[in-house]
Amino acid sequence: MTAEEEPSEAAMLAPRWAPVTSTVICLLALVDSAYLTYTHYAAARIFACPINPHSFVNCAAVTSGPYSKVFGAPVAVLGLAWSAGMLVLCSPAAWRAPLWSSPRWARLAPWVGRIRLLGSATGVGMVFWLVYVELFKKDHLCEFCTAVHVLTVALFIVVVFSMALAAPAEPEETSPGTSP
Repeated sequence: MTAEEEPSEAAMLAPRWAPVTSTVICLLALVDSAYLTYTHYAAARIFACPINPHSFVNCAAVTSGPYSKVFGAPVAVLGLAWSAGMLVLCSPAAWRAPLWSSPRWARLAPWVGRIRLLGSATGVGMVFWLVYVELFKKDHLCEFCTAVHVLTVALFIVVVFSMALAAPAEPEETSPGTSP
């Protein structure tokens, strides 16, 4: 790479805890969303959810009806797709995007962090809407949905803080037998 081709700003790397923390959060959200998707299609009774239809905590009331779909797609499926997409964007390899050296992938590197932030912000926006629906339209709450909501907000916090705490990448050290 010549001096003209080098980027004008140093690659910014997130703190070491960000990839691990975000990956764990995404995996937990993926498992929970997969369970909610399974119960949606299998019409299975949700584990640990009260059977009483008049109970405030009532997953069946929340996961069924007109508010349980967006543009015809079940919210559980959208949550599953979001969790899978965010798992890819929050993988350790994606967090190292600023260091990608292959010309093919280096062009995409600056966009990975932006898409990660956009995805997590979109998730939080959806959470606000879903909590509004649960509390004011349905008058019921689903504890499995709430778990995904908490994980989504936690992921957003991790992404925002990791971007705020990002530091310039250290130049790679050369081995003793090579020249710089």
